[in-house]
Amino acid sequence: MVKKYQLKTFGQTLFIVFAVAVFCSLPVNTTAAQQLRLLTSFPPHFYTPFIEQFEKNYPDISISILNKKATSAIDEILRGNNRRFDLFWSSSIDAFDLLKSKQMLKQIQPQFQSETVTPANMTLNDPDGYFYGFAISAIGWMWNNVFLEKHGLPVPSRWEDLENPVYYGHLTMSTPSRSGTTHLIVENILQKYGWDDGWAYLMRISGNFATITARSFGVPEGIESMRFGVGLVIDFLARTKDNPAIGFTYGKPAFPVPAGIAELHNARNHDAAELFIHFVLSDEGQRILLKPDINRLPVSRDLLLEQTDKLTKLLQLIDGEELRSYDVNLSRQRYNLVNNLFDQLITFQLRERRQIWKRLITLKRRAENNTAEFMETQTAVLKLITKNPVSSQDSLDPQLNEIFSHHDFGQKAYDRQRETIDSWNRFVTRKIEQSHQLLDQYEQRLPHPEG
Repeated sequence: MVKKYQLKTFGQTLFIVFAVAVFCSLPVNTTAAQQLRLLTSFPPHFYTPFIEQFEKNYPDISISILNKKATSAIDEILRGNNRRFDLFWSSSIDAFDLLKSKQMLKQIQPQFQSETVTPANMTLNDPDGYFYGFAISAIGWMWNNVFLEKHGLPVPSRWEDLENPVYYGHLTMSTPSRSGTTHLIVENILQKYGWDDGWAYLMRISGNFATITARSFGVPEGIESMRFGVGLVIDFLARTKDNPAIGFTYGKPAFPVPAGIAELHNARNHDAAELFIHFVLSDEGQRILLKPDINRLPVSRDLLLEQTDKLTKLLQLIDGEELRSYDVNLSRQRYNLVNNLFDQLITFQLRERRQIWKRLITLKRRAENNTAEFMETQTAVLKLITKNPVSSQDSLDPQLNEIFSHHDFGQKAYDRQRETIDSWNRFVTRKIEQSHQLLDQYEQRLPHPEG
């Protein structure tokens, strides 16, 4: 009898160390059952119903799971998948395209039982058979109606609304370097607005951030607990909150993306891995996605059409063609560059950006009859603090992206990466200092407030 271990990351360091140690000691071969090993970024509440039903259907297959955030899982696989996981299962479609480009996935040909959703120009499955989409998502923002009412704030209806200073200290998101789903959010915005305008938008709204959460789940948790009013999320994070005060809307145009599953190239248990993928894509597996505690959008069009509530909103966007194609190839080329750049421009500069945004809000109130001069100053400041040290052309430079690729972990690669990051930091620091100087000069020309 093979003993089964489900390894779950709860944040307690000692438990993680123990779990990984146990996992590494699992038997490789056994005559009693097949051992299927899954590496996933999904939380236990998501994957447990799948595992339980699959093991009920196939009692001779025992499943072990290691739960890791997508970026860490990618690192593990690119280092050679030394623990020989059989499957990778994640919401980050970018991760699958990246792993395919590094020849870390295996081709298979599963069968779908139902007609699948086919958004215009969207690739649900890899055309070469290396990974398959089993659920579909898109990004937007969620909010807490009680919070907004308490602070007298309107519900944001479009992306541009999030730049409004009324949301100062009430907005949040996670960082793409720690979350594959947040990478989708950032890349969606870059593809919506273009490289330069997309980064400028992200840097403007960051002035309204209360914080940047350490993980994507921190956003919906913070919205529900009333720490924040509005948060950028992928749809399924908002739908898991069964709370009438919580609202969500898709950003338009929508960029629907599939969550995926793939067999890893050096998997030990090919037959069991392929069987599990078949199960996830089957009608039985697709219906599990509709369970209230999962609440995900299956790729089966028939199942989607059975739904009459908010699950159909994305399907309506798809049928109404209020969508654009998500360029997975573009995202893959600059994946690690985008993650590193976000942290250097926003995550590690958040305090400074909030200070400048706060000064702009305060000075606007004092401007009174100097509105035209204030607007001129504000325009100049915003131009400075939204400057990007990486041009659109350079963002696709293979040599620059190679610096941030994770297949080379030597000292030389680290030194090149550190040098590039230091140059970004000098660039951003200079722009922030210049912004404060402009605000100082304007403030000196204003009459001092009485009292």
